[in-house]
Amino acid sequence: MPRLEADDGLRHRPPKDARLLPLGAPGARRVTPPRLVLKVDVDTLSGTVDGVPRLLDLFAREGVRATFLFSLGPDTTGRAVKRVFRKGFVKKVLRASPAASYGLRTMLYGTLLPAPDIGKRPAAASRMREALAAGHECGLHAWDHVDWHDRLPRMPRGEVLATVARAAARFEELLGARPLVAGAPGWTANALSVEAYEAAGIRVSSDTRGGRPFHPARPDGSPSPIVEVPSTLPTLDELLAEDRFGRDADAREATTGHLLSLVAASAGSAVHSIHTEIEGGRALHALFARQLAAWKEAGIRFPTLREAAEEALAAGSLPCRRLALVTIPNRATPVARQEG
Repeated sequence: MPRLEADDGLRHRPPKDARLLPLGAPGARRVTPPRLVLKVDVDTLSGTVDGVPRLLDLFAREGVRATFLFSLGPDTTGRAVKRVFRKGFVKKVLRASPAASYGLRTMLYGTLLPAPDIGKRPAAASRMREALAAGHECGLHAWDHVDWHDRLPRMPRGEVLATVARAAARFEELLGARPLVAGAPGWTANALSVEAYEAAGIRVSSDTRGGRPFHPARPDGSPSPIVEVPSTLPTLDELLAEDRFGRDADAREATTGHLLSLVAASAGSAVHSIHTEIEGGRALHALFARQLAAWKEAGIRFPTLREAAEEALAAGSLPCRRLALVTIPNRATPVARQEG
């Protein structure tokens, strides 16, 4: 499995001259406001019912639009227990990961407890509709989050196509329109998932880590019309896996300025993936609220994924790139990244 090193842009060190200056401050070099897409991954039933409204309230107070990506089928979180045996997973959970906020019941779904069907729970469906009604962009995350994350590389073509089609149909049933945006669980994607997205009518995806927007390649190597807008910033749980950020409460506060400097140094819109189970969870929500307030004060604008894709298309033609699975620092499982 290839591993990305520091110069691949995923160790998240800003340039030495990156400035933590508010928009318009003396000495600030950037003319256009920095832009940050908040991509909200909703993995579980508890994240949908409890985490979504917590984030909706915060975004309403701050006047921020985000892109919510929903898991729509069974919550089989308990089956992810096998990841305990993967290097780095235990440390990640102890510091901050979605699993750290799940609670015992969620951690047993799909094993000792039946897997609830998220989209069929009235409270969960209501939260999805509330996000849409509040003006946020909404799209697909998964049918079964754990199953996709763990099995996609081995799924036959027909199953990949059927899984995405099923999720898209449930999305339309709940929200009244076909989804146009999507983002894969754990950035687990390949050429077959690109084909399945295209068949389902997805126009913009955020399935990969690092780099500029591009058109992902279909299985035959031809370019898909889908615009892939990669996640460019480290997630909060990845940062907290590092001692310099995760050792105590004071160190955690340093993540705010670090992420701000990365956004300021970005060409085009940066993309930050957050989770309803982490930033929308009780333990770390206050930290995220302080981060968001600081980013707003610094003059950051918050486009949606589709707006970021439109910005990329307006800047010129995009390359076609194949997807490859690679390992990155502070993440226990491989993620998709564009080749080349």
